Amino acid sequence: MPIKNILLLFVLSFSLLKNSIASDIYAEYKMTGIGDKVFTSKMFVKDGNMRSEVDMNMAGRDMTMVSLHLKSKPDVTIMLNSMTKTYSEVKLGGATKSEADDFSIEVIGEEKVEQYNCTHVRMKSKGNAWDVWLCKDLPTIDFTYEKDDAAANNKIVELMKSKNLKGMPVKMVFYKTGTNSPAMTMLLTKYEARDLDAALFTIPADYTKNEMDFDPAKMKNMSPEDRKAMMQKMMEQYKKH
Repeated sequence: MPIKNILLLFVLSFSLLKNSIASDIYAEYKMTGIGDKVFTSKMFVKDGNMRSEVDMNMAGRDMTMVSLHLKSKPDVTIMLNSMTKTYSEVKLGGATKSEADDFSIEVIGEEKVEQYNCTHVRMKSKGNAWDVWLCKDLPTIDFTYEKDDAAANNKIVELMKSKNLKGMPVKMVFYKTGTNSPAMTMLLTKYEARDLDAALFTIPADYTKNEMDFDPAKMKNMSPEDRKAMMQKMMEQYKKH
């Protein structure tokens, strides 16, 4: 799994809450394995809405990649660009039944990660594998593990329920395709139940919509040249001030 795909997968990972959570949540994850840099991701959860922020360096400039997943738009992730004061929508498409059926979950055992008692599971799909450590003492959050496969995500949720897997991911390790070598690791470093401002989950009033919405389903049907041109154009949007 290419690093750029893993990063996008992470940005979209915290996207859909299906469980009732009594209080607002703030959490921080440390991300390693992307070059020699350590990234910090912040997650905010309130009333079924989610915001994630990833501090990173793009095109030689420090920036924060912000995404919103709102319960009013369950099939869309909104990406905010603070440099250009624009936003774009990433549509979560569907998967065929055969693609969804390719997923598997293996329970490895009970392990302790930092101060958290966790259940270690391994997930596999289409040659990719990733490990997740779930802490049942923290609120259960249904992650979108596959960024553009709605059927696949439903299959994962069903498999997790059938194995009585609950809780919040404390650690996630994504492996390089076809290997046991980690490509990226995420580790929970802070968890707080605290009141959050509702404004965190809205598009700023001075932002305008980017004409380039990202539709994974359309990209699958593009030629490699067209796909590359589209990605380059999207990168140029981030370079602009």
